[in-house]
Amino acid sequence: MWRSGILCAVLWVLTACVAVHERPLSVPSKADSLAAWEAHRVLLGKIQKWGLKGRVAGKSNNEGFRAGVRWQQHQQVYNIDLYGPLGRKAAVISGQRGHVQLNTSKGRQYFARDPEVLMQDLFGYALPVNGLHYWIRGVPDPGQAYTLLELDGIGRLKHLRQAGWDIAYKRYHEGEPALPAFIRISSPALNAKIIIDRWDMNAASL
Repeated sequence: MWRSGILCAVLWVLTACVAVHERPLSVPSKADSLAAWEAHRVLLGKIQKWGLKGRVAGKSNNEGFRAGVRWQQHQQVYNIDLYGPLGRKAAVISGQRGHVQLNTSKGRQYFARDPEVLMQDLFGYALPVNGLHYWIRGVPDPGQAYTLLELDGIGRLKHLRQAGWDIAYKRYHEGEPALPAFIRISSPALNAKIIIDRWDMNAASL
């Protein structure tokens, strides 16, 4: 009997010790999320050279499209390679604000002041290249007003509405800075999903 009493007493003490040292799980506050978002936004704003490798698929005017993408950006100068379903390069879009050039695999060249207009004329759909320069990294275009900006619990962009587009961030890559892995973008004329397989913040080799 006395041994049972001692055992109960020991168990009571151990249980009490555990209870004393327990701490509730920390839940990020809205202020914490905003602070994390601001630090993340500033960090990405300092990166002037980056690249990615991924895929885009969607539908415009009831016609589907699919392409592999390699995008390299150095400040305002960009080079976007588009690949067909079999991995063959279909087109290269290169340029900067106010000037864009598209070269096809058949050796044809096209020029315009705006990449969206050029893609619409040639392919029948227009990915918002100017906005995507920012959206694809998980930040809004600083040159345009937005109507919705929603963050997740750790200060990453979750949902954005800007320039007539709805951008939803479904998944992020691990690492610092946190960069998108799966994005859905939509407008009245186009719905698309963008999957980023790989990021390179030095754009050295993709």
